[in-house]
Amino acid sequence: MLESNTMSEPLVIVVGAGVAGLACARELQRRGVTCRVLERARGVGGRCATRSIEDQRVDFGVPLLHATTREFGLALQELPEAGKFSGWPINVREPRLACQPAAFQPGHRRLARRAGVSEFPRHLAVDLDVRLGARVTSLEAAGPRTAVVLADGSRFEAPFVVLATHLPETLRLIEPIASEWAGAAELQRALHSVMGLRCLTVMAGYPTDTPEPGFDLWYPLETTMIHAIIHDSSKREAPRHRVLVIQSRDLYAGDAWEQPDATWRDELLWEAAEVLGPWARTPVFVHTHRWEWARLRRGDGIGEVVTLESPERAAVSLCGEAFATHPGVEAAYFSGIAIGEQIATLPRVREVVRAAGPTHA
Repeated sequence: MLESNTMSEPLVIVVGAGVAGLACARELQRRGVTCRVLERARGVGGRCATRSIEDQRVDFGVPLLHATTREFGLALQELPEAGKFSGWPINVREPRLACQPAAFQPGHRRLARRAGVSEFPRHLAVDLDVRLGARVTSLEAAGPRTAVVLADGSRFEAPFVVLATHLPETLRLIEPIASEWAGAAELQRALHSVMGLRCLTVMAGYPTDTPEPGFDLWYPLETTMIHAIIHDSSKREAPRHRVLVIQSRDLYAGDAWEQPDATWRDELLWEAAEVLGPWARTPVFVHTHRWEWARLRRGDGIGEVVTLESPERAAVSLCGEAFATHPGVEAAYFSGIAIGEQIATLPRVREVVRAAGPTHA
């Protein structure tokens, strides 16, 4: 039997405050299960990333949200009506070359936010116990619990830990502690075969009187380095700058990964100028970002959330895009809900929730 926990000792610790981790924590809280989310970054959202540059919001990861199911569509509808931009992107060039071309097919609902796609994970995080700047360095066995050790030396313990991080980080944390657990060896072999794709990203700002690009989103066929050019300022109300977000092809990112940022930044801007015109070569401001795990290789993935259990019944669960049947934000969201539901409906967890009383439900 699990001991009843106080708020300082949650039943579940979720590592990672991307959409999967937040959806898991939200589902647990909805079912009365105490949980805490640890996130190494300064904000929530993972690849649903928005930055304020020169007083203008810029999405530099996922450019839009889209729903294939009614359930995820309803989750997106929870966001305030103000600031919604339904149907964006409207003008899409070569959508068949997108990493998720189905997003642009009839019946798929597309949505942007005037203040950035990070509004969605921030909405999921409302009323959750989220600790930012909490970099997890390792997991340690603690009998029927697992200890989560942070870079500052602090540690939290819980009978259930959920890893909602990108796959390399998940493997780094799980392998030292769970290699001898039942089913772990087979799972690790499967996870090592899953490939994530890198992306180098340039955020470039220009005066508003520069030429109109003529698109919201373009996946150019003729480029060798650029995968996508996103006219980010077309999502903004009264933008102060024309902003393009340039995302590299994964093969180019692999070749250029060890180069200084300035090298690949200039190469991507050069190619943008080749297809857009000389003006794209000289932005008035430019920022860069490296995505080590930008997206899942098409066709890869485990297909379902996974839980490993120690001989003492400490459980570590894995969720995220790599554990879903399809790639993308929607898949990550449902994988988080699935593992949250699994944990919350375990008899030993339900017993603790009942004992805690209605004030915790």
